[in-house]
Amino acid sequence: MSEELEQIPPLDIIYELEYQVIKADVVKTALELDIFTTINQGHHTLDDIVQTTGYDRCGLRILMDALCPLGLLTKSKNGYNLTATTETYLVRGKSTFYGDWTLRTQIAWQVRNQSAEAVRTGRAVGGDYSLSDKNDEWVMDYSPALLNWPERAEMAREMWDKLDVGKEMYPALRILDAACGHGIKNFVLAQADDGVRVTAVDFPKMLELTAEIADQMGVRHQVEFISGDVSVMEFGVDEYDVIQFGLILYYFKGKRLESILRSARKALKPGGMLVINEPIADEEHCESEAALLAAYQLLLFAPDSQVRTFLEYKQILENVGFVGVFSRDETLVTAMKNVAA
Repeated sequence: MSEELEQIPPLDIIYELEYQVIKADVVKTALELDIFTTINQGHHTLDDIVQTTGYDRCGLRILMDALCPLGLLTKSKNGYNLTATTETYLVRGKSTFYGDWTLRTQIAWQVRNQSAEAVRTGRAVGGDYSLSDKNDEWVMDYSPALLNWPERAEMAREMWDKLDVGKEMYPALRILDAACGHGIKNFVLAQADDGVRVTAVDFPKMLELTAEIADQMGVRHQVEFISGDVSVMEFGVDEYDVIQFGLILYYFKGKRLESILRSARKALKPGGMLVINEPIADEEHCESEAALLAAYQLLLFAPDSQVRTFLEYKQILENVGFVGVFSRDETLVTAMKNVAA
């Protein structure tokens, strides 16, 4: 009998997934009821919060108690208080508020309820997040960088060190950050060398955030901000030593992707480098968790998306004229423009 029990597969993986769903539901409910904002307004006792909100006393107590072991509230004889994380990122009205992004994408129940439909039909059920009308949502996603940019900057420096991009490779470096987001990945190069010039391209509201971060990092005088849609714009001719795409190319495929890459190749100087920084799937599409879950998320929110393997990228890049295509790690692909181009 004991041998038979040893052969029974454990349920641990399923149990853990179910447990994480409960945690996500607790956070979703707290955000929908604006619990963190209410406490931030000075309401700390259960009775005060009940009186302010009109919510059921028992239900509210159960919810707020559950938020405590998650590290989102603390509790004492004087009532409930925010943790540093909730005070910074989950209080509505703050520039670093992350709650709406979380509700609309990460734990968007109204979208998740239609996930099976997305799989059945291939239709994005959460809207197209590659379009300009999602600019507000993307600003929400990147707003925490206003505070945590030093941590992100350190990771960016490690990336560039891995690629050996610096003064020795490209004196007076000119770099294009296409769909720049917070811009930190390339601002670290400007911090290291006052001769570096960064061109940051994104939608207008995102560029406001990018400019504020450039100010904080002390590099705004080295940055040119251009409002535009990288999926349709031309980047110029022989202008840049490096063009970097981060978390954007997997929104496109087919002729649309090829058009973006051809524009990038044309804009690179001979000997220039293209950098793609996004989750890259393993060749069998069965091991790289980050990439494969990203593909599932994109299925819901991006109708023309595709997470690729290195070999898939290599073929596309070579087809549009790039040479020297290499995989640097599970998130980095580089390619070169031929010196004789």
